Amino acid sequence: MRMEIGMSLACFYPLEPEKVVPIAQELEIGTCEIFLNTFSELEETYLYELRKACDEAKLKVYSIHPFTSAIENYFFFSPYPRRIEDAVSFYERYANAAKILGASVVNIHGDRGIGLEDFEKYLECAKPLRVLQEKTGIIYSFENVFYNSVNHPEFTARLRQAAPDLRFTLDIKQAYKGGQDPHLLAEAMGNSIANFHVNDRDDAHICLLPGRGAVDYDPILESLRNNDYQGPALIEVYRKNFDCPEEITAAKNFLEEKVLLAK
Repeated sequence: MRMEIGMSLACFYPLEPEKVVPIAQELEIGTCEIFLNTFSELEETYLYELRKACDEAKLKVYSIHPFTSAIENYFFFSPYPRRIEDAVSFYERYANAAKILGASVVNIHGDRGIGLEDFEKYLECAKPLRVLQEKTGIIYSFENVFYNSVNHPEFTARLRQAAPDLRFTLDIKQAYKGGQDPHLLAEAMGNSIANFHVNDRDDAHICLLPGRGAVDYDPILESLRNNDYQGPALIEVYRKNFDCPEEITAAKNFLEEKVLLAK
Protein backbone atom coordinates (compact mmCIF):
# COMPACT_ATOMS: atom_id res chain seq x y z
CA MET A 1 0.00 0.00 0.00
CA ARG A 2 1.41 3.36 -1.04
CA MET A 3 0.38 6.03 1.45
CA GLU A 4 2.13 9.35 1.86
CA ILE A 5 2.41 10.67 5.41
CA GLY A 6 1.40 14.31 5.62
CA MET A 7 0.22 16.76 8.25
CA SER A 8 -2.63 19.08 9.04
CA LEU A 9 -1.27 22.60 9.36
CA ALA A 10 -3.78 22.95 12.21
CA CYS A 11 -1.30 21.03 14.37
CA PHE A 12 0.28 24.46 14.91
CA TYR A 13 -2.97 26.37 15.54
CA PRO A 14 -3.33 29.26 16.32
CA LEU A 15 -0.35 29.96 14.04
CA GLU A 16 -1.68 31.16 10.68
CA PRO A 17 -1.41 28.70 7.75
CA GLU A 18 1.12 30.75 5.78
CA LYS A 19 3.40 30.77 8.84
CA VAL A 20 3.19 26.98 9.16
CA VAL A 21 4.15 26.33 5.53
CA PRO A 22 7.91 26.97 6.08
CA ILE A 23 7.78 24.75 9.18
CA ALA A 24 6.27 21.96 7.09
CA GLN A 25 9.04 22.47 4.55
CA GLU A 26 11.72 22.17 7.24
CA LEU A 27 10.08 18.95 8.46
CA GLU A 28 10.09 17.64 4.87
CA ILE A 29 6.31 17.31 4.84
CA GLY A 30 5.10 16.98 1.27
CA THR A 31 1.30 16.85 1.71
CA CYS A 32 -0.99 18.75 4.02
CA GLU A 33 -4.48 19.73 5.05
CA ILE A 34 -5.12 23.42 5.55
CA PHE A 35 -7.58 24.64 8.15
CA LEU A 36 -9.01 27.94 6.90
CA ASN A 37 -9.67 29.82 10.11
CA THR A 38 -11.66 32.92 9.22
CA PHE A 39 -13.57 34.77 6.49
CA SER A 40 -10.58 36.69 5.11
CA GLU A 41 -8.78 33.42 4.44
CA LEU A 42 -11.45 32.63 1.85
CA GLU A 43 -10.54 35.73 -0.14
CA GLU A 44 -8.88 34.85 -3.45
CA THR A 45 -5.99 37.27 -2.92
CA TYR A 46 -5.01 35.44 0.26
CA LEU A 47 -5.57 32.01 -1.27
CA TYR A 48 -3.35 32.68 -4.29
CA GLU A 49 -0.58 33.94 -2.00
CA LEU A 50 -0.95 30.83 0.16
CA ARG A 51 -0.86 28.61 -2.93
CA LYS A 52 2.33 30.35 -4.07
CA ALA A 53 3.95 29.73 -0.68
CA CYS A 54 2.93 26.06 -0.76
CA ASP A 55 4.27 25.63 -4.29
CA GLU A 56 7.59 27.20 -3.34
CA ALA A 57 7.80 24.85 -0.35
CA LYS A 58 6.87 21.85 -2.55
CA LEU A 59 3.89 21.30 -0.28
CA LYS A 60 0.82 19.76 -1.90
CA VAL A 61 -2.54 20.69 -0.37
CA TYR A 62 -4.69 17.58 -0.28
CA SER A 63 -7.67 18.85 1.72
CA ILE A 64 -9.06 21.92 3.43
CA HIS A 65 -11.03 22.24 6.65
CA PRO A 66 -13.78 24.90 7.04
CA PHE A 67 -13.71 27.11 10.11
CA THR A 68 -17.52 26.87 10.10
CA SER A 69 -17.50 23.13 10.83
CA ALA A 70 -18.90 23.61 14.31
CA ILE A 71 -22.15 25.07 12.96
CA GLU A 72 -22.77 22.73 10.03
CA ASN A 73 -25.55 21.09 12.00
CA TYR A 74 -27.21 24.51 12.18
CA PHE A 75 -26.45 25.27 8.51
CA PHE A 76 -27.59 22.05 6.88
CA PHE A 77 -29.36 19.81 9.40
CA SER A 78 -32.00 22.17 10.75
CA PRO A 79 -35.28 23.07 9.00
CA TYR A 80 -34.86 26.60 7.68
CA PRO A 81 -34.70 26.60 3.85
CA ARG A 82 -33.30 30.10 3.40
CA ARG A 83 -30.41 29.40 5.79
CA ILE A 84 -29.66 26.17 3.94
CA GLU A 85 -29.57 28.07 0.64
CA ASP A 86 -27.19 30.62 2.14
CA ALA A 87 -25.03 27.84 3.58
CA VAL A 88 -24.77 26.13 0.19
CA SER A 89 -23.69 29.41 -1.37
CA PHE A 90 -21.10 29.92 1.35
CA TYR A 91 -19.78 26.34 1.09
CA GLU A 92 -19.28 26.79 -2.61
CA ARG A 93 -16.60 29.26 -1.61
CA TYR A 94 -14.74 26.40 0.08
CA ALA A 95 -14.79 24.51 -3.20
CA ASN A 96 -13.33 27.58 -4.89
CA ALA A 97 -10.66 27.76 -2.18
CA ALA A 98 -9.86 24.08 -2.68
CA LYS A 99 -9.43 24.58 -6.42
CA ILE A 100 -7.12 27.56 -5.95
CA LEU A 101 -5.01 25.63 -3.44
CA GLY A 102 -4.97 22.49 -5.57
CA ALA A 103 -6.93 20.43 -3.04
CA SER A 104 -9.55 17.82 -3.88
CA VAL A 105 -11.31 17.45 -0.51
CA VAL A 106 -13.32 19.72 1.78
CA ASN A 107 -13.75 18.22 5.22
CA ILE A 108 -17.29 18.22 6.67
CA HIS A 109 -18.37 17.67 10.29
CA GLY A 110 -22.08 17.57 9.58
CA ASP A 111 -24.88 16.77 12.00
CA ARG A 112 -25.12 16.25 15.74
CA GLY A 113 -26.98 12.96 15.72
CA ILE A 114 -30.14 13.63 13.72
CA GLY A 115 -29.32 10.66 11.49
CA LEU A 116 -29.55 8.27 14.42
CA GLU A 117 -33.11 9.44 15.03
CA ASP A 118 -34.31 9.88 11.43
CA PHE A 119 -32.25 8.31 8.67
CA GLU A 120 -34.38 9.71 5.82
CA LYS A 121 -34.17 13.20 7.30
CA TYR A 122 -30.39 12.92 7.33
CA LEU A 123 -30.37 11.97 3.65
CA GLU A 124 -32.58 14.95 2.85
CA CYS A 125 -30.32 17.33 4.77
CA ALA A 126 -27.13 15.94 3.23
CA LYS A 127 -28.49 16.26 -0.30
CA PRO A 128 -27.43 19.92 -0.84
CA LEU A 129 -23.83 19.00 -0.08
CA ARG A 130 -24.03 16.03 -2.44
CA VAL A 131 -25.38 18.32 -5.16
CA LEU A 132 -22.60 20.81 -4.45
CA GLN A 133 -20.05 18.00 -4.75
CA GLU A 134 -21.39 17.06 -8.16
CA LYS A 135 -21.53 20.69 -9.27
CA THR A 136 -18.01 21.67 -8.20
CA GLY A 137 -16.13 18.41 -8.66
CA ILE A 138 -14.71 18.82 -5.14
CA ILE A 139 -15.28 16.05 -2.59
CA TYR A 140 -17.22 17.09 0.52
CA SER A 141 -15.96 14.41 2.91
CA PHE A 142 -17.97 13.64 6.06
CA GLU A 143 -15.72 13.15 9.10
CA ASN A 144 -16.61 10.82 11.97
CA VAL A 145 -16.63 13.62 14.55
CA PHE A 146 -17.52 12.17 17.95
CA TYR A 147 -20.93 13.86 18.20
CA ASN A 148 -22.22 13.08 14.71
CA SER A 149 -24.07 10.19 13.12
CA VAL A 150 -21.16 9.13 10.91
CA ASN A 151 -19.24 8.14 14.05
CA HIS A 152 -21.53 5.09 14.34
CA PRO A 153 -20.44 2.16 12.12
CA GLU A 154 -23.94 0.76 11.62
CA PHE A 155 -25.26 4.14 10.51
CA THR A 156 -22.31 4.77 8.21
CA ALA A 157 -22.60 1.37 6.54
CA ARG A 158 -26.28 2.06 5.88
CA LEU A 159 -25.53 5.58 4.64
CA ARG A 160 -22.90 4.28 2.25
CA GLN A 161 -25.44 1.97 0.66
CA ALA A 162 -28.11 4.66 0.40
CA ALA A 163 -25.78 7.41 -0.86
CA PRO A 164 -22.81 5.80 -2.63
CA ASP A 165 -21.56 9.19 -3.81
CA LEU A 166 -20.85 10.31 -0.23
CA ARG A 167 -17.23 10.21 0.94
CA PHE A 168 -15.82 9.98 4.45
CA THR A 169 -12.91 11.20 6.54
CA LEU A 170 -11.67 8.68 9.09
CA ASP A 171 -10.24 10.29 12.24
CA ILE A 172 -8.87 7.93 14.89
CA LYS A 173 -9.16 10.26 17.89
CA GLN A 174 -12.72 11.23 17.01
CA ALA A 175 -13.73 7.57 16.91
CA TYR A 176 -12.37 6.99 20.40
CA LYS A 177 -13.87 10.24 21.72
CA GLY A 178 -17.25 8.89 20.65
CA GLY A 179 -16.64 5.46 22.16
CA GLN A 180 -16.17 3.75 18.79
CA ASP A 181 -13.56 1.43 17.29
CA PRO A 182 -11.78 3.18 14.37
CA HIS A 183 -11.21 -0.15 12.65
CA LEU A 184 -14.95 -0.87 12.61
CA LEU A 185 -15.55 2.61 11.22
CA ALA A 186 -12.96 2.04 8.52
CA GLU A 187 -14.76 -1.18 7.61
CA ALA A 188 -18.12 0.62 7.51
CA MET A 189 -16.71 3.42 5.33
CA GLY A 190 -15.14 0.85 3.01
CA ASN A 191 -13.93 2.21 -0.32
CA SER A 192 -15.68 5.54 0.31
CA ILE A 193 -12.86 6.92 2.49
CA ALA A 194 -11.47 10.12 0.95
CA ASN A 195 -9.33 11.38 3.82
CA PHE A 196 -7.51 9.93 6.84
CA HIS A 197 -6.58 11.84 10.01
CA VAL A 198 -4.08 9.83 12.02
CA ASN A 199 -3.20 10.29 15.68
CA ASP A 200 -2.70 8.19 18.81
CA ARG A 201 -4.13 7.89 22.32
CA ASP A 202 -3.81 6.09 25.64
CA ASP A 203 -5.94 5.74 28.73
CA ALA A 204 -4.88 9.17 30.00
CA HIS A 205 -4.80 11.13 26.72
CA ILE A 206 -7.44 11.28 23.99
CA CYS A 207 -4.94 12.63 21.46
CA LEU A 208 -1.22 12.01 21.05
CA LEU A 209 1.28 12.01 18.21
CA PRO A 210 1.40 8.69 16.37
CA GLY A 211 3.73 6.28 18.14
CA ARG A 212 3.18 7.86 21.56
CA GLY A 213 0.12 5.86 22.60
CA ALA A 214 -1.58 2.49 22.40
CA VAL A 215 -3.50 2.57 19.10
CA ASP A 216 -3.23 -0.63 17.09
CA TYR A 217 -2.78 0.71 13.56
CA ASP A 218 -2.45 -2.67 11.86
CA PRO A 219 -6.17 -3.50 11.41
CA ILE A 220 -6.95 0.08 10.37
CA LEU A 221 -4.22 0.08 7.73
CA GLU A 222 -5.28 -3.36 6.59
CA SER A 223 -8.83 -2.11 6.06
CA LEU A 224 -7.57 0.90 4.12
CA ARG A 225 -5.38 -1.35 1.99
CA ASN A 226 -8.19 -3.81 1.31
CA ASN A 227 -10.43 -0.96 0.22
CA ASP A 228 -7.76 0.56 -2.04
CA TYR A 229 -7.48 3.88 -0.19
CA GLN A 230 -5.47 6.23 -2.42
CA GLY A 231 -5.06 9.29 -0.19
CA PRO A 232 -2.48 10.30 2.42
CA ALA A 233 -2.38 9.75 6.16
CA LEU A 234 -2.47 13.25 7.63
CA ILE A 235 -1.07 13.66 11.13
CA GLU A 236 -3.63 15.74 13.02
CA VAL A 237 -3.04 16.53 16.68
CA TYR A 238 -3.41 19.57 18.92
CA ARG A 239 -0.58 22.00 19.60
CA LYS A 240 -0.45 20.87 23.22
CA ASN A 241 0.40 17.33 22.08
CA PHE A 242 4.04 18.14 21.25
CA ASP A 243 6.78 20.44 22.47
CA CYS A 244 8.88 20.93 19.34
CA PRO A 245 8.25 20.46 15.60
CA GLU A 246 10.86 17.70 15.35
CA GLU A 247 8.53 15.42 17.27
CA ILE A 248 6.28 15.42 14.21
CA THR A 249 9.19 14.08 12.16
CA ALA A 250 9.50 11.19 14.61
CA ALA A 251 5.77 10.51 14.25
CA LYS A 252 6.08 10.65 10.47
CA ASN A 253 8.95 8.16 10.54
CA PHE A 254 6.94 5.85 12.79
CA LEU A 255 3.98 5.90 10.42
CA GLU A 256 6.11 5.41 7.34
CA GLU A 257 7.51 2.24 8.92
CA LYS A 258 3.97 1.07 9.70
CA VAL A 259 2.87 1.67 6.12
CA LEU A 260 5.88 -0.24 4.78
CA LEU A 261 5.05 -3.16 7.07
CA ALA A 262 1.45 -3.07 5.83
CA LYS A 263 2.49 -3.79 2.23
